[in-house]
Amino acid sequence: MDNTYDFLSRRPQEFRQLAVKDMLFLHYTCPQIDKYLYIFNHFNQISFTLCGDKIFHRGTKSWIMTENTTIFAKKGAWKQEIGSTGWEILSFYIPDNFLHRFFKENRQLWPLKSLPVPSGDMFIEIKVNQITRAFFYSILPYFTQQPAPPEDLLELKFKELLFTILSNPENAGLLAYINNMCDNAKPPVYEVMENNYYFNLSIPEFARLTQRSVTTFKRDFHRYYRTTPGKWLTRKRLEYAKLLLDTSEKNISEISFDSGFENMTHFSKIFKQQYSISPNQYRKANQAHVTA
Repeated sequence: MDNTYDFLSRRPQEFRQLAVKDMLFLHYTCPQIDKYLYIFNHFNQISFTLCGDKIFHRGTKSWIMTENTTIFAKKGAWKQEIGSTGWEILSFYIPDNFLHRFFKENRQLWPLKSLPVPSGDMFIEIKVNQITRAFFYSILPYFTQQPAPPEDLLELKFKELLFTILSNPENAGLLAYINNMCDNAKPPVYEVMENNYYFNLSIPEFARLTQRSVTTFKRDFHRYYRTTPGKWLTRKRLEYAKLLLDTSEKNISEISFDSGFENMTHFSKIFKQQYSISPNQYRKANQAHVTA
């Protein structure tokens, strides 16, 4: 799977970008060619659609990105579908440590006692008002400014972005999520695993999402699940694949990718080892049982 931050930040000649520490401003038109793309990100991301469209899929839910649509994407993975027109966006990649520091410095400014329950969805829609929209368009000249703007100014712009969004009462859902996230030094291992197991992420990539070294991740994982990440992932992905075989009309290839397996051949082999029947045979037998 492609890590969007790594992929884009390593190509400054192809994608306009401004960096300060680990934070990143990006302005680009998405180069996606394939209809579907599986991607993940180990940073929080705020994206504002300038024009065009794109569709994000996560489990059974979908989010359509069109002009002026703005979302906060949590750390994790998703399936991205190409839209009908080119997708031009502004993206802001923000690490947890910056959010923690910013929130700690300004906690007293927001009504934290009356917040809704934090959303468990991967994407949180950001309501855009005139001030927020004006901020996004004010960023565009920075990408062509010579000399490049100083890092101190860029860091202030990141803070301004967060202030602008979180000061809007309509974004109480995002405020609730950030408040909850900042109360925990690191995301719980179980939260990351349960939300991302059906994506083809490696153990080091899962460790990165949990902000742990691979050794610490494996230790914390075993402490909670009493098994290894590899065994747990195989079991969970097979269970999810069976659910898709039972309830969806997707073909076997789509199900293998949507369940986190590398390819259809690998999926079929693992499925038959576990259940002594191929995915196709399982689907036919189950359909015959249902209609009998």
